[in-house]
Amino acid sequence: MNAPRTLCELLQISVESFRNTRMLNSKVGGQWKAFSSDRVYETAGYLALGLNSLGIESGDRIALYADSSAYWTMADFAVLLAGAADIPIYVTQALPQVDFILKNSEAKGIFVGSRRLYERAKETIAGSSCKFIVCMTEGRYSDGTLTWDELIERGRKFVSENPGAFADLAKKVKEDDIATVIYTSGTTGEPKGVMLSHRNLLSNVIDCASLFTFHPTEDVVLSYLPPSHVFERMMLYLYVYVGECIYFAESIEALPQNLLEVRPHSMTTVPRMLEKAFEKAQHVVEKLPWYKRFVFKWAIDLALQFEADRKMSAGYRIKRTFASILVYKDLRHAFGGRIRYIISGGAALRPDLARIFCAAGLTVLQGYGLTETSPVISVNRLERNRIGSVGPPIPNVAVKISGDGEILVDGPNVMMGYYRDDSATSASYNATWFRTGDIGYLDKDGFLYVTDRKKDLLKTSGGKFIAPQEIEALLSHSIYVDKAIVIGDRRKFASALIFPEMVALRSFAEKNGIVYSSLSELINDPKVLALYDRIVQDVNSGLSHWETVKKYAIVEDELTVEDDFLTPTLKMKRRNVENRYKELIEKFYEEK
Repeated sequence: MNAPRTLCELLQISVESFRNTRMLNSKVGGQWKAFSSDRVYETAGYLALGLNSLGIESGDRIALYADSSAYWTMADFAVLLAGAADIPIYVTQALPQVDFILKNSEAKGIFVGSRRLYERAKETIAGSSCKFIVCMTEGRYSDGTLTWDELIERGRKFVSENPGAFADLAKKVKEDDIATVIYTSGTTGEPKGVMLSHRNLLSNVIDCASLFTFHPTEDVVLSYLPPSHVFERMMLYLYVYVGECIYFAESIEALPQNLLEVRPHSMTTVPRMLEKAFEKAQHVVEKLPWYKRFVFKWAIDLALQFEADRKMSAGYRIKRTFASILVYKDLRHAFGGRIRYIISGGAALRPDLARIFCAAGLTVLQGYGLTETSPVISVNRLERNRIGSVGPPIPNVAVKISGDGEILVDGPNVMMGYYRDDSATSASYNATWFRTGDIGYLDKDGFLYVTDRKKDLLKTSGGKFIAPQEIEALLSHSIYVDKAIVIGDRRKFASALIFPEMVALRSFAEKNGIVYSSLSELINDPKVLALYDRIVQDVNSGLSHWETVKKYAIVEDELTVEDDFLTPTLKMKRRNVENRYKELIEKFYEEK
């Protein structure tokens, strides 16, 4: 297979090489509908020419506001083939941020995935620079909008008037053209538009693909993460590049059923999905007879001893075989029964969770990257998987650690810069090295470890540094904790806000005969207070004195993307959360 120079050539070469009859697959009317590689290329091509007929030229920007599906990927390739750059927008993004993105990017048009999304954002879109709206499904959303089929017909007409236009599509696009502008999550301040070229993304696709073995047109992958996220976006390109069959999950809620239907060989995930899957298993086990709970605990304790990068003893392997028959097989079945590996990214993966899944035969490979690096910087491999690390750097990407512990990166995957923000671009580099903003280290074998965000490090008034994410992760190990935020910058000690996992907490209440009429009454019950006190004290027992959480509060509220407390990738917006609970936090530090 010839090496592509652009993402447009990637699609073209994949079509010619594999003739995949199931390149893209989405649920339509309750049934899986397959789109062959030939149909995908034809549809994307006619859509691209339809965009050209609307005046879209090289360098223009088109927004994509839709849920994950085969249609999203075809629209993405259509924008690229038209010579434009796409602007992906999360469907959960707060409307003020959607407004900012559309105006800052100066998008000339927008693909909208459903009538529901159109109704949600139509006023925002009307106030932007978008000259047209393409309705991806459900026909026409309102007068003045353009349907998917109408745009395709415009493309067909364009070809009839410009013979050879279809064949010339991929030739017009250059390696250093901007392929996309992805607006970062914006945990502080307004989001910044990361400009990624075809060269940036393609280098990451090719370098990551070289680390694994694939079976074109046979391997099946299930995609459930939003393609607006650069991690899933790059992986979709990689799947096309190697000829895999991509199935798009209907929704997060439908993911368990879709796993059983599709039975994927591999998938990508964020750690929270793995946490939820294990928590669900724990909830089921809690209701089983005592002897089954005993066997489950024995199997999990055994899994926590697992190391992926060294040979376990014969005795351990025998025990693991029994645990597999008695417990682990059910976890494998929940993921379809034929997973070879799961790649986890987007946030830190708890080592205990990685051990449980790996021991169960669901090999989890943790990776690391940023939007600005297209995104992958490092990833574990099947033959080199060191739990707790984010793996060795991928080929052609260089990593070094600065004097203050910051991870610096250089390579062809590093962004072109921030859109319309030269000062932010300049501030992100140390000579040619990109500043990741993460603190970490490389071990003697070249495995990278990420310990915290540089800007999130807390310095107490006594001059001691605290890494909050590590403590937050330890608190979140408990099934009774959904999220936690540690506070302490320029304070005398560390404190925390704990947001309960309500399904687990309600189960605890039922088991312990706790009667309550409101969430407030539940979280203030003496037994619940004692439960969370044990959780905090257990975490404190493994920390240095200055790191320990001296005071905390259980908060009944739920943190959501819509309320602007979480980014679309579910990272906590610390500043927003701290501002929301400012009075409560101040009470921790009142002199008595």
